[in-house]
Amino acid sequence: MIKCQIIHASLEDPPNYVAISYAWGDAGNTRKIELEGSLVPISVSLYGALDAIRQKLESVLVWIDALCIDQSNRDERTQQVQLMTSIYSTADSVAIWLGPEEDDSNMAADLLREVADQALQPEKVSRLLSSRVGQRDLAGVVSLFERDYWKRLWIVQEIFNARSITVYCGSTKLPWSVYQKASETFSRHRTELDFSYSQVLVYQGPGSLPNLKSYMGLGQGSLLEVLRACRRKLASDPKDKLFAVLGALPEETRMEFRADYSLSVKDVYTEVVDYLLKTTESLDVICDAIHFPVHTGSANLPSYVPDWSHIPQTAAMGHKYSFAASADRKADCRFLDERLNKLEVFAIYLDKISFHGIAVGTLCTLGDYLMAFLHWRALLLGTLENESEEASLMVQDDFCRTLSLGQVPPSWNKENQWRTVCYYVFASLLRERLPHMSLDRMLASCADAKLDVEIDNRRQFLQKHFGDQMMGRCFCRTGEGRLGMGSGFMLPGDIVVVPMGCSTPVLLRQEGARGEYRFVGDVYIHGYMHGRAVDEFRNGKRKLVKYVLH
Repeated sequence: MIKCQIIHASLEDPPNYVAISYAWGDAGNTRKIELEGSLVPISVSLYGALDAIRQKLESVLVWIDALCIDQSNRDERTQQVQLMTSIYSTADSVAIWLGPEEDDSNMAADLLREVADQALQPEKVSRLLSSRVGQRDLAGVVSLFERDYWKRLWIVQEIFNARSITVYCGSTKLPWSVYQKASETFSRHRTELDFSYSQVLVYQGPGSLPNLKSYMGLGQGSLLEVLRACRRKLASDPKDKLFAVLGALPEETRMEFRADYSLSVKDVYTEVVDYLLKTTESLDVICDAIHFPVHTGSANLPSYVPDWSHIPQTAAMGHKYSFAASADRKADCRFLDERLNKLEVFAIYLDKISFHGIAVGTLCTLGDYLMAFLHWRALLLGTLENESEEASLMVQDDFCRTLSLGQVPPSWNKENQWRTVCYYVFASLLRERLPHMSLDRMLASCADAKLDVEIDNRRQFLQKHFGDQMMGRCFCRTGEGRLGMGSGFMLPGDIVVVPMGCSTPVLLRQEGARGEYRFVGDVYIHGYMHGRAVDEFRNGKRKLVKYVLH
């Protein structure tokens, strides 16, 4: 049996100790340890961690959250969470516990070490990976990178603040640098891996941890970038979506927040918006309030406050792409009440949504993209019946650029070329999937097109240049004929505005008798992503309007 004593110590004069980083696991599945002479139940996961790091000949001093913090005492949790950065940065080392030996994890550890050792010899890595196709050790690494540990939010700051890290899994023990180097090597050699394996080996495990050092130079804006980067990580308490990342932020930002568990989720999340509006003079944070697929939270948040406990499959456009719809203008906004329930913003009015196509979901198959393309294009062609062929082709060029949110690679950016590429990829895949479907003359000719630049893998090309952009969104057309793509939550009649201090146009929906608006989501409007609305406002063609969001 594992026997433990409790020792009281000060961080101002700390003893040598190890801080443990682990996933709690099933709280109902416990084993007992002897603590100060009494039998105390702890999670099986924690028992495994303690068993892995204890030494036969001498005692080990550890800090462990489940035993060193009274988890049922809210005030103590609040006080101790303030110290979390110091606890992990002061520890001699941090011990990561991934869990027991299973799914060939011992073989996986050997392969990780081999990949890390050869990291700077790409030819050797290529030979090694090609020899591991279908082998148990590579499948074991995939299983290792899929473990629950990597999904925890708290590990982000625990690893970020550690001076030295050792990773334990079953009976194996490896330096953190082995996991890091192997993960980076998998990323460099991703095209040599089976696609399903590469998604895990590159983006899960150590690859799921954001590069927090790259955000440190952003000042107050680092908070939004860290929240975005960590959004897919899990925390049992929704307030921890903020509290758990404080230790990974610059000190001047960290000092502005207190990890206070007596606050409501609404208070915590609204405070984030308030802080970012005041310190960054940017309104981009509201675009992280993603409402499609429809998500009903329990915190009763205003529509412009992101629910960080919700994990959407899409991201704000301004986060992923370099847009500047409001040019260099700073946010012009203020809260109208002490509870921060209503936000007054100034924005340039653009237009209203006339119609929109079917929304692409966030768990998509190739067929979903193909059907959306057909539906959206049919809607567009219905508006072009009275146009000349030249005018129709120009609008279809804009349509194809809209499908990719304007992200056209330079090699395809010549006149008409992107339309040809777009139609070729969609039409040729449609012909393969639905050979009995008759394509119109233009699509049929594009399906047989000979391209100047060869596309090796049409499915991957579609996913990279169109699929990621279409996911969670729908094509739309405004009353004045502008093409766009935005939140699948949109409705005809929603207005399109460019708020001051916002990277993208947004959709607003008027609600209630007071003339207030609900924030619907961000939207790509072709031609208006790089300051055109501001130019037209300065030239007197557009008006700056006040809107109250609730």
